[in-house]
Amino acid sequence: MVMDVKKELSIVRRTGKFILGYRQSYLAVLAGKARLIVLSRNCPPDKRTEMMIAAKMRGIKVVETNYDSKDVGLALGKPFGASTVAIIDPGSSSLLAGEEMVE
Repeated sequence: MVMDVKKELSIVRRTGKFILGYRQSYLAVLAGKARLIVLSRNCPPDKRTEMMIAAKMRGIKVVETNYDSKDVGLALGKPFGASTVAIIDPGSSSLLAGEEMVE
């Protein structure tokens, strides 16, 4: 089964917990609080690389979407963009189910 990242993020907005922004997401990864990282298409390359390395060191899955930061922010109910999102609790979403994701 293929899941839609935007749909799953909107489910996380209603039923789970998440952190927006690179700095707070990075700190959540280092502290081991994040269970999944979502990166937008226009996340700066240096931030993307740092986040990928930190997540790999902590064994945290990273999802790279084809959505830009504005779309990711809107999916989470925010009126601003979010290039990096740390999912703390996926709630009722299937983001951690290991299914193939579609944009």
